Amino acid sequence: MRNELDSKDIQILSLLLNNARLSNKEIAAKIEIAQSSTHDRIKKLTQKGYLKGAFAQIDQKKLGLNIEVILAIKLNKQHRSIIADFIEKASQLPGVIQLFHMAGNSDFILHVAVKNSDELRGFILDKLSTLDYIQSTETTMVLHNERVNNIL
Repeated sequence: MRNELDSKDIQILSLLLNNARLSNKEIAAKIEIAQSSTHDRIKKLTQKGYLKGAFAQIDQKKLGLNIEVILAIKLNKQHRSIIADFIEKASQLPGVIQLFHMAGNSDFILHVAVKNSDELRGFILDKLSTLDYIQSTETTMVLHNERVNNIL
């Protein structure tokens, strides 16, 4: 599908990937096309599914979320209903930044931010371990998290 994108479309996607708050006017000026053309291109990119939404990057430390971890989760059963239940429940847990359904040693990876080690302990013991289909968890602390957008 990437073949249907021209250089201006890729420029628009790249600009929005790095700053979704850019106005139509700013994008048009940066890629040197008319605002109306930029608007039409963004609309088409959205309709074709290239643009799925815009997201804010929040400074977690300013919110008091000083610890980030990656939780690798292994399920004891691989049924669709269990996977769907876990996705539904885990995506609603406070502190979950991202959820990945995996192939390999772990069934899921959760990227989680918490205030401190006590909150992390509570997250694991009070939230995750209450789900009887979780076989095991492995916690890895994140030392630095850098958002990198090198897909275009």
